[in-house]
Formats: sequence, structure tokens, C-alpha cells
Amino acid sequence: MEEIPKFKEKLRDSHINYKMKIFTSFSKWLGIFMILIISYRNAYTQETPKIDWHKDLDYLKNELPILHSNLFFQYPQATYESDIESLKKQIGVISDETMFIKIQQLLVKLGDSHTRSNFLHKLPRMYLPIVLETFDEGIFIVGTIDIDENVMGNKLISINGHPLKSIIDSVKTLYVAENDSWHKRNITNYLINYDVLKYFGFVDKEKVKLQMENYYGIPDEKTVKAIHVEDIDNDEVEYIKFSGRKNKRPRTRAIFGHKYLPKDSLYFVTYNRCTGRENEQMLAIQDSLNIDMNEYCTNQPKTDKKSKEKTEVKPLPYFRHFRDSVFQVINNQPIKKLVFDLSRNGGGTTAQGTAMIEKLAQMIDTNKTKVYVIVGRRTFSAAIIHTMQLKRLLNATILGEPTGGKPSFYGGVDFRYLPSSCLRIGFSGSHRKTTLDEATANANTIMPDVLFPVTLASVTSGTDAIYDWILKQ
Repeated sequence: MEEIPKFKEKLRDSHINYKMKIFTSFSKWLGIFMILIISYRNAYTQETPKIDWHKDLDYLKNELPILHSNLFFQYPQATYESDIESLKKQIGVISDETMFIKIQQLLVKLGDSHTRSNFLHKLPRMYLPIVLETFDEGIFIVGTIDIDENVMGNKLISINGHPLKSIIDSVKTLYVAENDSWHKRNITNYLINYDVLKYFGFVDKEKVKLQMENYYGIPDEKTVKAIHVEDIDNDEVEYIKFSGRKNKRPRTRAIFGHKYLPKDSLYFVTYNRCTGRENEQMLAIQDSLNIDMNEYCTNQPKTDKKSKEKTEVKPLPYFRHFRDSVFQVINNQPIKKLVFDLSRNGGGTTAQGTAMIEKLAQMIDTNKTKVYVIVGRRTFSAAIIHTMQLKRLLNATILGEPTGGKPSFYGGVDFRYLPSSCLRIGFSGSHRKTTLDEATANANTIMPDVLFPVTLASVTSGTDAIYDWILKQ
């Protein structure tokens, strides 16, 4: 009978021990859980430190005027400083994303198309699943991403019921449009940026209604959902199908290329970017010699998923190989027409292109060889300089639509990062004047000798009016 109390005692002790084990185990796991939370919070705090906007705005106020060659050529310094003080009063009231946009709007007021920030990279980077293009008839959908392809070719009228003109008037405060061509070049990229549309109050949900007109002018509406830039695969973008061109202009996606057409004694040179392997190497040498003024920002880990993927970056081709090939063709082939296509050239380094053009001026008899240069809304910065050099030294006939850049401009771009937010700021270090003719120098664009408007009708028909015109000369 005495065994029963002993059994109960053992059972009680066993139960107490079991509870103690559970409590000890729970305490252990609770401790681990708390450590993980603290570690996560510390790591998160380290990855996304609070931005010292006072420090960044003081940098803009005190340093940018020194770095820029002539920051206040259009916008008074007193007004600029007053605007910065106004932004300081909004610190803690507005979000970081809003501050990035407001800083960009401040830079736009300065009136220099080369002085700008990379503010779009600081936003969530959500986009509408469409590709837009500006034609003389309006803005049209020319590409889609995972939505009904029947909207392609439709003219965009409004977004969520907001007229397109009202949206454009707001969006134009985010970039310097020195002329209508540069506006056409830039506006479509901002109209599909969900973060920009949200900032101005044109959207408030990720699902957005697009009001359009089809080919026959009949109203149409489509609801689309914004997607993140990381989820956009270029291979999945469907573009509007154009008719096949009868006389197709030589094209290349490479930074430069050339093709000789013996039938027409025509030599077509494409120059899409003013750079090359030599330029990359020179920049690398400069970086190794200079003290990194932006070390804190340039050493920050990248957060985009795709940036973590290992991608093979192919080195650029050597410009001198391209240049020597051009010289060889000119020396060995009869050339009645020499064409330089700069219509997609947004600029870069001028030295290599200038030396090439100066050498060509010594090699080519312009009485026997007609020289043409094709320009457009994307022709900007260094490409503007080369257009004017070809005009002056080789008596080139300029063809296309008005250029995005103007004959005289602030350029020679360098970069700095705001010290706390790491917002990258580009600024001009010099003033470029491409002609002594005051009327031309003061113009806001280069007007072609022969103008070719860019219309939806001409593009979809498959005709290349500029190339056809050159072949007929």
C-alpha cells in the first residue's frame, strides 16, 4: 500500500520535471527568437539607414553651385536657395520617395538638360505593361506585356479619366525639355511609370484604366495592372507589326557599324553611341587614380533581385577598329554618297568622333561625294557636336526631324552622390558651342535641311522616307 503514495510522488516529480523541461525548452527557443528579431532589426536598420536630408540638401545648396560650370545661368541663386530651405521644412512630413521627386523638380528648374538625378531608381519602379511612342498624330501604344495585343496601335487619350494633356503638363516638371523633340523623346517613359503617375494623383491603385481610340477613332478602354521592373522580360514584350520595308536602311544594335552598297556607290555609317573600349579603359584609369569622392555610396550593396544574378558583361568594341575600317572602305571603294546615321545617338565622348571627322574632311572630295547626316529626337549632346562638325567640315546635308539637343549647351557631365541618400546627381562641367553663327547657336534645336516628320502612318506602312530620298539623289 505504501507503493501507491511513492508512485504518486514519482509521478508528481516526473510531471514537475516535464514542466520544467518544457519551460526550459520554451525559454531557450524564446531567447533564440528574440535574438533573431533583434538581429533582423539591426540588419534592417543597417541596410536602410534613416536619410539625413538636412545633410543632402546642404550639399545641393553649397556644393552643386561650385561643381557646375554655371549653375544659375537661368534660375536665380536666391530662388534656388529659398527652394532648398522650403524642402528642409518638409523633412519628416513627406516620404523619402516624395523628397527624391521634389529634388528632381528643383534640378529641372535650373534649365540644364544634363543636370539631373537618377531619382527613378529610388522609387518602387512599377510600370504599366505597355510601350508608348510619340508620333505627329499623338501618343500610341506600340508594345504590350502580358495583356490584350488588340490595344496595339491605339491612340492614348486619358489615364483613369485624366486627359493626357493634364498628365503631360505635370510630368514635364520632371525633365528639362529644351525643345519639342526632346519632350517627344522622354514623355513616353514617364507616362508608363506608375510611381510618377501616383505622385501626381493620377492613379491610386495598381489597376489602371486606359482610355484610347482605335484606328477608326472608336473609343476603347482597357484595365491594366502595374508590374515591377524586375518582372519585365524584354523577350516577352510584343511589339506592333509593321509592314516590311522595301528599301531598308542599314541598322545595327551595336554602338557603331557600317555597310557599303556597291549598286548605289553608297556608304552607310551608323554611330549610335559616342564611346568604345578605349573610352572604358580611360575611365577605369581615371577611377584608379582619383580619390573616390562617393565611396560610401558606390560601395552600397545592390538590392534589386536581378542585380544579384551573375550576368556576363561583354566589353565594348574598339572604336579605332571601326574607324580604320571606315577609312579603308573610303580609300578603296568609289563612293558617291556617304551617310552618317546619328538619329539614335544620345552622346558620350566627343574626342574620338571629332578626330575621325577631321580626318574624313581631308580624305573626301565633297564635289564628288555627297555627305548626309540623319538626325532625330534622340540626337543629343556629343552627337549634336558631331552633326555640326559634319555640316561645317564636309558640307553635309542634314536630314530627319529636329534634334533633341540644341547647338549650344552645357555638357561635359560628371557625377556625385548626395552623401546620405546616395541619390546620384549629374552636372555640367563646361559650356559647348558648336557654331559661331549666333542665330544657329541660340536656336533650341538643329533644324534639318530636309525635314521628315515622324508619323504613325509612314512608320506602319513600312516606308523609310529618308532612305528613299537619299537613294533618289
